[in-house]
Amino acid sequence: MKASKLILLLAVMCIAAVSCKKEELQIDKDKDIIKNYLNEHNISAQEINKVYYVENVVGTGEQCKAGDTVAIKYIVKSLKNPETVLDNQSNIALQLILPSAPTSNSSVLYGLQIGLPTMKEGGKTTFYIPATYAYGRDTLKNNETYANLIYDVELCEIIHQGKRH
Repeated sequence: MKASKLILLLAVMCIAAVSCKKEELQIDKDKDIIKNYLNEHNISAQEINKVYYVENVVGTGEQCKAGDTVAIKYIVKSLKNPETVLDNQSNIALQLILPSAPTSNSSVLYGLQIGLPTMKEGGKTTFYIPATYAYGRDTLKNNETYANLIYDVELCEIIHQGKRH
């Protein structure tokens, strides 16, 4: 009886280890794809935790940080087909609450949780987000899975509780 429980426990641990390794391999593939895209298009980008970004307009307001409530406008495209817009929220700012530390248990895309704190209020940045930090293997409306994304983001406002900044 004890031996069968031990075998079951070892099997579960092996499956968990393989799953984690698979995700690590995918993030490395995503990162390489993004680096190649940036090189092919002569784009000089900075990197923070495997998210690449280009500050197009440096904001003059307050620095965004984890835990902030922000209002952003954005346009999303796939790295494979950057001419096609997948989502456009560029007319009306969307309010997001950033978690106090990046987590996959948030409604805010993991890659944006990492990237938004690089911005200041009023800034405009293009983020190159690995699929693993976006929607992973979920199929997007362009029928693409493991889609590395391009997010053009404008940080319109940092909203403080009880008052707008």
